[in-house]
Amino acid sequence: MTDHQNFSTAVENLQRYLRQISYEEPSIPPLSIDGIFEARTEAALREFQRLRGLSITGSADRETWDRLYRDYRASLASNSPPRAILIFPPSPTGYVLSPGSIGFPVEAIQRMLLELQHHDKELENVAQTGVYDEQTQAAIQSFQKKNALPIDNGVGVLTWNTLADQYNALFSRIDDE
Repeated sequence: MTDHQNFSTAVENLQRYLRQISYEEPSIPPLSIDGIFEARTEAALREFQRLRGLSITGSADRETWDRLYRDYRASLASNSPPRAILIFPPSPTGYVLSPGSIGFPVEAIQRMLLELQHHDKELENVAQTGVYDEQTQAAIQSFQKKNALPIDNGVGVLTWNTLADQYNALFSRIDDE
C-alpha cells in the first residue's frame, strides 16, 4: 500500500468516526466518507476537539485520535440493537427439544408461549419451569396445530422459528404502539 493509500484510508476512518459522532453531536457537520481531507472534514474535526476540550488544531494528533475512536465506539454501542443470543442450537441437524428436556431453551419456549397466550387465548397455558413436561407438550402441540405445522413430539427448528417469528412480531407491534 502506498503512503497516499494509507493516508486516504486514515482520512476515511476519521470521517467515519466523525460522521457517527455527529448523529449525537449536531454541531459536528455530517461528512461524506471519501478519504479526502478538505475544509469540511477539518471543520468537523475542530468542532469535535472544541466539544471535548482538546487542543483545537484541526489535525488528528494522538490524543484527538484516541478520543475520537473511543467516542466512535461508544456511539456505535449506544445506538446498536442488542445482540441476539443463540438459544436454539443451529446444529446438530435434527436437534429437537422434547419431553424430558430441561434448561434455558425450554424456559425460552415457555416464555414465548406465555407471551403469545396473553394475546391469543386459543393457545394452551403453560408454566415457566424450564422442564419440558406434559403441559409444555400440550401447549406446543396446540401452537403447532394453530400454525399448520406438523404436530410432533417436540420443538424442532420449524416450530422454533415459527414461535420466534410470532414472538418477535408481537413485540414489534407493542413497540409501535
